[in-house]
This record gives sequence, C-alpha cells and structure tokens, in this order.
Amino acid sequence: MKALRKNTLFFIGIVLLQINVSLMAQSYNGIWQGQVAGQNGTLNASMTLQVASNNQLKGELKVINNGVADNYIVKGAVTPTSASGTLTYKDNTVFGFKMQLTNDQIQQTISYNNQVILQGVFVKGEPAVNQTITPKPTDNLYRDPNLVGKWTNQENYSSNGGFYGGSSSSIILNADGSIEDGGSSSYVSGPNSSGNSQGGGNQTIAQAKAAGARWFTKGNIFYWRINVNGKMTDVPNSKYYIERGALLLTDLKTGKKLLYYKK
Repeated sequence: MKALRKNTLFFIGIVLLQINVSLMAQSYNGIWQGQVAGQNGTLNASMTLQVASNNQLKGELKVINNGVADNYIVKGAVTPTSASGTLTYKDNTVFGFKMQLTNDQIQQTISYNNQVILQGVFVKGEPAVNQTITPKPTDNLYRDPNLVGKWTNQENYSSNGGFYGGSSSSIILNADGSIEDGGSSSYVSGPNSSGNSQGGGNQTIAQAKAAGARWFTKGNIFYWRINVNGKMTDVPNSKYYIERGALLLTDLKTGKKLLYYKK
C-alpha cells in the first residue's frame, strides 16, 4: 500500500507539473508592448510570442530606434517560472535572452557574449493605433542601437609658455547607417590673448558620404560599407567598447585609440 501511495503521489506530481508548464506556456502567447533600456537610453519595443505544445517558444522581437524597426527572431523554451533562448538578427548575429513572467508582466534581459546589454519590461496588449514605424532599410545590416546618436572627441593641450587650448569634433551615426558631420570647435588661451572658433566640413566624413558609406556592426567590430570602384565593399574599421556614455574606438590597422562621449 505504501509503494502504491508513493507511486500515486509521484504520478500526481508529474501531472501537476505538466499542467503548470502548460498554463505558463499559454500565458506567454500573444502580443506584448514595452521598452528595453541600456546604458545609452530607452527604446520602445514589442514582442509577438507563441508557445508550441512541447513548450518551445518562438516569435519576434521588434525594437524601435529613431522610428526605425529592428526585428529579431525569438527561439527558446519555457519552464514553469521562466523562458530563455536566442534572438537572431538578419545578419545571423545571435543574442541571448531570459524572461521572467510575473503578474502578467514579462521582465527580460538581453545579452551578448554572456554580458547583459539591455533590460526590458513588457505588458500584454495590442500596438497603439497611431503608432507609426518607418520601414527598416533594405540592406539587412545589424547596427548596435547604442551607437546611434552624436559622438564627440575632445583633445586638450598646454605649453610651458602658459598657452593652453583644445579642439573637438563630432560625428553623427544615424539609425539607417548614414553619417553626418556633427561640427567642430577649438579654443586657445594665453597670457595676453584668447580665442575660439566653430566649424564643420570634416573631410573624412565628406569622403565617406561621397563613397556612399553606411556603418554597421558585427560582434564588437565597427564596419563601413562603401563603394569601391563601383562595388560595395565591407571594410572593418575598429573595435568598439561602450560604457556609461563613453565610446572607445581602437583602429584595427594602427591600434590608435580614440575616446568619444555621447552628446
């Protein structure tokens, strides 16, 4: 009788676990609206999720950056308390995700190379009727959303004669891969004089735009896609690292490092 009772309890436990997983799987199904946040700001996002009978999760994550939609394929699995798996971009860059469903709210973390880069919160609901999304550029290149914006490099100098000064130049990386000249400035000061100037016309940016340059990223490498003799060519430019609004670029050829700050 004791053995029968143990077997019965074990069977009931298995059934309850299966019911629990099934209910949890159904809870993930649907459209979710929310935001994802990283070191450089917060972006609107939505997810469409579906769980198969074997508790395999699939769907799509859409992140909106400056009116442009970046889409990621969701694949994973659900358990009674969480879900985890991968997010794959069209260029086959793969990110990891973890989700926690509590009180009809999904809390999500997104990682790359085992380092969390974004955190999100989602609630179930249809998109707003007046929500407008600009179609994504057709080049299907991944662009790290943390790089989008205006970045400024500044250098300071001084001399034994009491003179000191500095200069700064900025570049604007747009979400569609295009680039803009963010302007430049310089100043100088000494014992008897001082001055400053504002300008633009960055020659490097002008040449890049003339070549139809578009920036994109793969892993932690910053690339240019440019027109070389009538052929579009992908050129790896530098390694990049972002932390607390600072961007460190290391030139792949020379090893020279440049530090930029987001403005």
